[in-house]
Amino acid sequence: MLKNERGSTLLVVMVMILVFTVLGLSILSTSIGGAKRTEIREEQVTGDLDKIRALTEAVAYIKEVIDSKYNQENPDMSIHAYNEMIEDSIINNKYGYQIENITRENETIKEAEDFTRIFRVSNEPFSQIVYITGIPSFLNYAVGSRGTLTLNGSTYVDKGNIYANDKLVLTNQAKYIYQDDKLEEDTTFPSVRSKSENLLFLENEEIEYCSNNCYKEGEKIGNFVPLSIDELEKAFQPISPTYMKEESEYVDVDINKTFKEKLKAAGFLSEHVDPYELGIDEIIFNGLSSPNVQLISSFDNIDFSLPNKTGYLHPGKGEQDVYIDTNDLIVNEKSQWIVIDGNVVIENTGTQLMNVSANILITGNLTIRGDIAFDSTIYVLGDTTINNVNISGYGDGELILMTEGHLEIARVNKFLPKEEVSSIKAYLYTNYEAEEAEVYAVGSILHIEGGIFAKGDLEINAYRGKADENNSTIEFTPESDPTESRLIIENNKKLFLNQSQGLPKMDRLEVVTDLMKKE
Repeated sequence: MLKNERGSTLLVVMVMILVFTVLGLSILSTSIGGAKRTEIREEQVTGDLDKIRALTEAVAYIKEVIDSKYNQENPDMSIHAYNEMIEDSIINNKYGYQIENITRENETIKEAEDFTRIFRVSNEPFSQIVYITGIPSFLNYAVGSRGTLTLNGSTYVDKGNIYANDKLVLTNQAKYIYQDDKLEEDTTFPSVRSKSENLLFLENEEIEYCSNNCYKEGEKIGNFVPLSIDELEKAFQPISPTYMKEESEYVDVDINKTFKEKLKAAGFLSEHVDPYELGIDEIIFNGLSSPNVQLISSFDNIDFSLPNKTGYLHPGKGEQDVYIDTNDLIVNEKSQWIVIDGNVVIENTGTQLMNVSANILITGNLTIRGDIAFDSTIYVLGDTTINNVNISGYGDGELILMTEGHLEIARVNKFLPKEEVSSIKAYLYTNYEAEEAEVYAVGSILHIEGGIFAKGDLEINAYRGKADENNSTIEFTPESDPTESRLIIENNKKLFLNQSQGLPKMDRLEVVTDLMKKE
């Protein structure tokens, strides 16, 4: 019997039409909903972009104010005038930008003493932290010179970069002085840790090197020949740095102006007085009658808890050196300064470690001798000699030493084995251009976490291996490992931030931004 299938085709067609109709309506609904959501999202994105654009404009405005009113017009601006400019032109700006001064949230920054500022720029729900700071360019380098940098022997740059403005000179012979005789010792060329991590900045791209009998009794006798950038491997052993051209403008320091600023911060001048218009002798004389300055005649048992005392003045002893030879010289606050009007010798003649945790201003020369631990910022208007000394850090502290005059470093941790010498956090800078700054690490051994820099010429002598004194002679034992150098330098840019009250006066401020955030 045959089945009757008439009408089944019509049913299938109707079912298919229903299915496609439902699918079409669903797609249409989804498209309409998506269009509405896209329109809403577009409005949100447009609103966010407008707010981000306004925030970016506010940051650009801060940069423009600092660059025009400070960097270009008045880099000699006093801290009082600077604070007025910040308040009038940035905080109370005429464009209505929401800029808040949050510097006080950082307890290490004193607005009456340094130029570092922290702002929060807001345009809800977005915000951005902006820093104004005067970090000197030399902090970017482990070792460097604005003149000629000479690396005799085996200096090892573990972290950081090398800088030479005029010329770089490299030899594999280290000079040293022993029992008043000028001598030399053959060793290896300097080295860096990594070709990818350590850079060499040469402004004039001028290099000389010598590889055989370079010196005799301290004088050049060897064949110093030019070296191209492509041949750096000849004068670094075993690893050479990567050459790079410095793009940013060099930011210099002014030690004399910094000295005057620190005297004012120490209470030697009233808030409204511009220190730059006065001589240093005038400022110190004014401090004799200041209620914020305490006169001292020795460095034993100074009472640093006296109310409202920010400066402690030792008036000096005429032509005689002022000696600091005490068990401990530790101030209560980093905002307090010891001021010494004359030549100073910091010397430990005892058998126990001398601890020095104080910010110090010295109008004359400075000599450091003995076994001393530092946590200090020291400004010196004369020459500085670090000789016959064992230096370490007091606690987790550091030594920031800025000298206007000649710098010489020799006989530091002399003849000690490497394992007995701990690193010291220190940055040593000289502003002197008339004479070459000198560093000797042949019999000495130094591991510096910070850096060494000279505005003029700088010569560094370093031996790789052991140096032992035996019967009025030095016995040298060479090593191939570059980390066996008797001078190791690791750059550390944060030292000045830890000693914020000691920041030097600079002729240019930089504006640095943090990442933008959405609340």
